[in-house]
Amino acid sequence: MKNILFPIFLKKMLPLIYVAALALTVLIAYVGYSTSRQAQEIITSQFNQQQLILARKISDHIQNQISHLQKSLLAIRETWQVNQKISAQTSAEILRQYQQLLSGDVLSLMVLNGQGHPVWRLQDPSWAPKEIPLPDLKALEPFLPNPLSPNRIWIGRTFSLAGKWVLPLMVPLTDPKNRETGVQGAVVFILDAVQIAKKATFGVVSGSTGYAWVINSQGILFDHFENEFVGRSIFEVRKARNPQLSYKIIDDLTRRELLQRKEGTARYLSGWHRSKLTKTEKLIAYTPIPFFETPERQGRPQPLPAEEFWSVALVAPIEEVSGLIRSLDIRQFLLVGIFQLLIIFGTGLLVFISSRWSAALTIEVDRKTEELKRSQEKLIHSERLAAVGSMASHVSHEIKNPLIAIGGLAQQLKRAANLGDREKEKLDLITREVSRLENMLIEVRDFTRPTTPRKIKGAINPLIQEVLALMKPVFTDQKIEIQADLNPRLPEFEFDPEQVKQVLLNLIKNAAEAMTAGGRLGVKTYSLASSVFIEISDSGKGISPEHLGNLFRPFFTTKKKGTGLGLAVSYKIVQDHNGDIQVASEVNQGTRMVVQLPL
Repeated sequence: MKNILFPIFLKKMLPLIYVAALALTVLIAYVGYSTSRQAQEIITSQFNQQQLILARKISDHIQNQISHLQKSLLAIRETWQVNQKISAQTSAEILRQYQQLLSGDVLSLMVLNGQGHPVWRLQDPSWAPKEIPLPDLKALEPFLPNPLSPNRIWIGRTFSLAGKWVLPLMVPLTDPKNRETGVQGAVVFILDAVQIAKKATFGVVSGSTGYAWVINSQGILFDHFENEFVGRSIFEVRKARNPQLSYKIIDDLTRRELLQRKEGTARYLSGWHRSKLTKTEKLIAYTPIPFFETPERQGRPQPLPAEEFWSVALVAPIEEVSGLIRSLDIRQFLLVGIFQLLIIFGTGLLVFISSRWSAALTIEVDRKTEELKRSQEKLIHSERLAAVGSMASHVSHEIKNPLIAIGGLAQQLKRAANLGDREKEKLDLITREVSRLENMLIEVRDFTRPTTPRKIKGAINPLIQEVLALMKPVFTDQKIEIQADLNPRLPEFEFDPEQVKQVLLNLIKNAAEAMTAGGRLGVKTYSLASSVFIEISDSGKGISPEHLGNLFRPFFTTKKKGTGLGLAVSYKIVQDHNGDIQVASEVNQGTRMVVQLPL
């Protein structure tokens, strides 16, 4: 009856459901539009902040490169002054180790005498200026080493020379024996400014099509996506590229911010982007690239900034952000439309599904009933096993006392003086068999005795090492090689050390018995998800497929003198820990046992 009434009720409610769905759709569309506008502002701001982070990284890269070259310049000065005591020729030969600098950012490396004339030079063969204009050496007197500032380096303005934009660095030479003599020469680096800028921005892309550009303190571009702009004034190239547009906003921003060592973000209107000539609103993030007169940019005394500085900017069309929001808006309205369709078709589908609810419920009840039957069968099996265990425990108790008596009497008879060798051999056999039966009774007792694990928190690796140490004489006698891979980062967890030790002894003992002619035994620990795994593998004879399913059954064994309880007891202990044991084996290849214990 209920299965019939429920679909009828849904059909009567359909008009109300559709009206509610339409109102909800309008509300969702309005909220979505307002949210998209707010999201656009937030994403635009975050995008520009990401551009600013990239600009700072480029600035740091260039500053670090200049600092590295300053350290090289100071090292060359030290090398020259130390080896100059030997001879000028020796100094020149030693300085040739700096030849590799010319393959990077250095166009020319020179050592000047007291009159400012070069006495030694390494120069890029592809660059041959007639003369390199440098300041008078008297300008280096403030840069002479002193206790407060031993490593000041003169940094000049960038200028164009022989088709290159260069940045000069100079450090004064002094007489090591008499520093009062003043400037005795100089070591000079002529750096390729464009090369330094291009290396720092290589591969940098903002968004999908954004790019970086670098200018010096006079507004000369040292790097730009458009290679023809490099070496030209940033103000001139803008007008030349698209003269129909006013660049007042970006030009004012460049003069007011970038050429005044300031950092920030903004928007502006450009006349092109990459190869596309059109009005393009762009986002820009910029930061200065200051140079300092010492390689160290931090510490005390405060490093002195040089007059020369550069600025780096990252620009990207705002359309990249707006386009992202627009695509989200389109998806949002599509989702709203899909939502409306789902309401219409979903309601009808619900009516259809509800009519079949009863059949599905019947199937589910049948499935649960089947599970209950399996659980009942398992319970019956457990009760039977408990009954067998109880009987085995009783039989074990009744047999144990006579066995102790037999063993004791056999030991006494062995001490008699008039026994022959044959009689002693028989008594030894009796003693061994009694000992074997006693061990079997102990295993039966352990299997039938209900014990609850006494768990304590601890590490599993030390317990494994203890078991391996106990079994070491067996490994030595049987020539078994041990390969232990115990993960030192395993977390501690709760387990019963004595019971788990018994499991490990049983599994490792079985593995050793499978390798009577020697072999390899591996023990590995690792963690995965919320469990710890102990993997024990051997290279023994393996287990036949027909025996694999019976390994953990009580009293099942393939050994001549086995009880068939070792693995059953081990499996019961692991199950009491809410764990599991998995077995994989191939005949004549070996066996792998994996014990899983929960964390």
